[in-house]
Amino acid sequence: MAIISSSAATPPVAFSFVRLRRVGFAVSLALLLLTGAAVVSGGLALGLDFTGGVLVEAGRASGWAASDLRAALAAAGVADASVQIAGDGLTALVRAGGDAATLEAIRGALTAADGVIRAAEAVGPRVSAELLRDGALASVSAVAAIAVYVWLRFEARFGLAAFLTTLHDVALMVGFFALSGLTFDLTSVAAMLAVAGYSINDTVIVFDRIRETLARDRAAPLPGVIDRAITETLRRTLMTSGTTLMASVTLMALGGPVLFGFAAAVTVGVALGTLSSIFVAAPLLLHLPGALIAPLAEPRA
Repeated sequence: MAIISSSAATPPVAFSFVRLRRVGFAVSLALLLLTGAAVVSGGLALGLDFTGGVLVEAGRASGWAASDLRAALAAAGVADASVQIAGDGLTALVRAGGDAATLEAIRGALTAADGVIRAAEAVGPRVSAELLRDGALASVSAVAAIAVYVWLRFEARFGLAAFLTTLHDVALMVGFFALSGLTFDLTSVAAMLAVAGYSINDTVIVFDRIRETLARDRAAPLPGVIDRAITETLRRTLMTSGTTLMASVTLMALGGPVLFGFAAAVTVGVALGTLSSIFVAAPLLLHLPGALIAPLAEPRA
């Protein structure tokens, strides 16, 4: 029994994640450059929350034809409307710049075409500007708060690594929206904040294991400590990410057009956050300045 217990307690052989750090850094840098190029060249498809205007969702049992709907809207005086057909052609989403008068014109055109109005909203330019500012402020504040929390809980080098990794994940989320062309609105900001919190959760668990090991053995080589910490927490990380991805992919498939953008962002963000916590966050500790553990207190005379 003693032999079996000893064998069961044997820790897993640590995989050398540190040796792959330069590959991970190179891939991250390439993705960040791609993000920058996508944002500069194409920009984000800002939603109604940030641009202002009106949005109307309508259904029709016989289905919609985009060309016929655009013609009906133009006849109603809304020629610049954006029309999107979803839900097997049974649902139409109409977006346009304007005010309450534009909203009523769109509602009238859809109703005249035997459509059933399911949702309608209008956002003024002043409100949209405030929402855009508040969304950007919320994202920056969340990243900064995460870094401060990790700094206070651990040490300066951990806090800096957490800040850079979380900023990296949020930036790649912006790149995903720029490349995919999905609408970027307040729901997208919520998805980014959720992914930032999810990513830092995995990172903190690895950091905590590193700190525990260094507290027991301050002379232990840092690369080996990082490899051991990632290996010992890898199963937990993959199981948590896997269950979350199952839920988000299900939402993508069954949630309809309203939830698709949010679910897609969470799916991509969780995958990126998991990879960054393994191949970016912990290996960054090898290249950043600052202490890893608090210095030992000097013995009293």
